[in-house]
Amino acid sequence: MAGGGNLFLYGAGSNPFLDAAALLLDISALLYLMVLWAAPLWASKRRALAYDFLVALLVTVLITEVLKFVIGARRPAEDYPGLYVLRPALFPDLSDPSFPSGHTSRAFVFAAVLGLHERKWLPVLLPYGALVGLARVYEGAHYPVDVLGGAAVGLAMGILFWRFDTWPPYGRIREKVIGRWLSPGPGGRGGSTSPSAPGPR
Repeated sequence: MAGGGNLFLYGAGSNPFLDAAALLLDISALLYLMVLWAAPLWASKRRALAYDFLVALLVTVLITEVLKFVIGARRPAEDYPGLYVLRPALFPDLSDPSFPSGHTSRAFVFAAVLGLHERKWLPVLLPYGALVGLARVYEGAHYPVDVLGGAAVGLAMGILFWRFDTWPPYGRIREKVIGRWLSPGPGGRGGSTSPSAPGPR
């Protein structure tokens, strides 16, 4: 991955405003914060959509981590010793493999699952995913190819689970989980068990 073009990219300096924006985008795509997005969906009776998002997110995380382990790509700081990497103090040093970008895959599965069911948000959510990826490159945490890989994983999982919405076996499993195990009330029933107004396929 090392090369003159990459060295120019990662040695281009920093800007206080861009530093702050990149860190906010970075934090927004942390796994435990992404999980919290299911809460307002659940509270608003969009329980099937909340379920789809959580399952798609967890599958995306699993696939991303497996790919990281199998591919074992190096991070920019490993190729360029002494490279300044923008990281907030509360985060540990980057030590896991680089490809694909986990932040980017989570941002894009979030964008795809929610955006495909609520099409009015798609023009906002997809740029959000792209900005998270750009932030990871700006921070020196990833190469551009890592971000593209993360985007591909996230989008693929988002589209897959959107398509699952019309697959009866998946719908029955989802209804059973939501109705029997997760919903309050007698017998565990309560709330909508199908996403409302999904976009056209």
